[in-house]
Amino acid sequence: MIALIGFMGAGKTTVGHILAERLGAPFIDSDVLMEQRLGRTIRDVFDNEGEPYFREIEHRTVAELVRGSEAVVALGGGAVEDVRSRAVLRNARVVYLAVDYDEALLRVKNDQFRPMLQRPGLEAVYERRLPVYQDLAAVSVRTDGRRPDAIAMDVLSQLTRLPATPAGTASVLVSPIGGTYYAHIGAGLTAEAARLLPDLPDCERVVVVESDAEPSPAAIIADRLRTSGLAVHRIAIPDLPASKTLATVHHIAAEMADRAMHKDDLVVAVGGEAVCDVAGFTAATFNRGMKLALVPTTLAAQADSSVGGKNGLNLPRGQNLIGTIHQPIVVICDSDLACANTSFGYRAGLAEIVKHALISRTDLRDFLEKNSAAAAAGDPAVVQQMTVRSIEIKADIVSRDEREHGDRAYLNYGHTFGHAIDLVRHGDPEEQEVSVALGMMAAALLARRQGRISGEDVRVHRDLLTSLGLPTRGKFDLAQMREAWMRDKKYRHGVRFVVLEGLGRPVSGVSADEETLDQVLADLAGQR
Repeated sequence: MIALIGFMGAGKTTVGHILAERLGAPFIDSDVLMEQRLGRTIRDVFDNEGEPYFREIEHRTVAELVRGSEAVVALGGGAVEDVRSRAVLRNARVVYLAVDYDEALLRVKNDQFRPMLQRPGLEAVYERRLPVYQDLAAVSVRTDGRRPDAIAMDVLSQLTRLPATPAGTASVLVSPIGGTYYAHIGAGLTAEAARLLPDLPDCERVVVVESDAEPSPAAIIADRLRTSGLAVHRIAIPDLPASKTLATVHHIAAEMADRAMHKDDLVVAVGGEAVCDVAGFTAATFNRGMKLALVPTTLAAQADSSVGGKNGLNLPRGQNLIGTIHQPIVVICDSDLACANTSFGYRAGLAEIVKHALISRTDLRDFLEKNSAAAAAGDPAVVQQMTVRSIEIKADIVSRDEREHGDRAYLNYGHTFGHAIDLVRHGDPEEQEVSVALGMMAAALLARRQGRISGEDVRVHRDLLTSLGLPTRGKFDLAQMREAWMRDKKYRHGVRFVVLEGLGRPVSGVSADEETLDQVLADLAGQR
């Protein structure tokens, strides 16, 4: 789906009609569609129910259009201000039509049906929206003083440079400061991995870091890369937390040095979270930084850890205490692999998807509640859809906050408790599958103890996790947990938690006294 965004007067409707005609696709103006459905003008809705009421209708319309049939869609200028709509729009090919403020007003000054024209401080609204437009855009084209047909041809020429993916595949744009890339999600994408790489004209060699327990996907990718004329070397490592060490990085880097890998060459990770973390750390540090492509094979890696650029290594005293932020050039999620890996990384992936559902105000929680049985069973269509929704949410957060100075901290929901639980349980891989689920349950119980959420919100946590086959009970000693928290990366004059102040309303940096934490762990051990 192609979505045109920009301020009023940018030419979205006019250019959209031309694009749709050239592409042989239907054209939809979201404002017109809403007016047809409501039987009223948007200005009338603004005047009588107010802007918040209209924005809620607009968000539902945007989500429906993005998840619907292929079309060229022109969106209202303010549609991008809803954080839920921004997340959904990352799964569209977003075209930003840029126009100067004075030019925009000249074009629309006589249009009495635009409610925003009557709004005081309109120029401040324009300035506020500019970075949001720019962040979401896969294609940006200026429109000042240009003919609509010339603008449309410029858009078309840029769209043809974007990766072409098989039918039924979703492509979510991730645009942090460290580099913009797509996360592609769909069935059978392993065979398409070489074609989905961006242009790498100076690349001569590729090292594929793969799971030693799952060689087939890496073999397929290596074969396609060799066909493209690249020299490929494969390195297999155990796809386990125990591999996330400097010793493993040294082993991989030594082999890369033996083969004279250069800065413009490529590292490809094919495996679960551990393989992707180790390969990412190596790519971030070898030659002071190399290009990295991720082909995550587990649900946990696909729905969460492969997006955002974090690469962590473990120490005996704690998880991910050594790390980098190094963005990949592409993430390729073959949903068939996630479905085939339900015994490894699947329950952890479900927990991360639940996390994204609970910290956001998108439709992911409703989707999980309606499809919990199919999600728990690994139904391919449901797995793909929930992975897409999960990546949309995470992509929007990390694009706004690459280095965890703000909203990215919310992605640690359940992790502060969960990582401590891992250490208390001595890093048992099977237990790590469910630690974040228990961590979220503990965080909900903490928020309830602090009066931040209701008992009903706690029940939502418990019911959603249980419906997906994830645990909600566990017995842990506060003294042992406290020892683990001393080495938590979020420690700041005491342990700090991410909790909710209502579903979809996370807050970070929350402290808790010893008595409350003791009560929370008692609740976690004995809740029904």
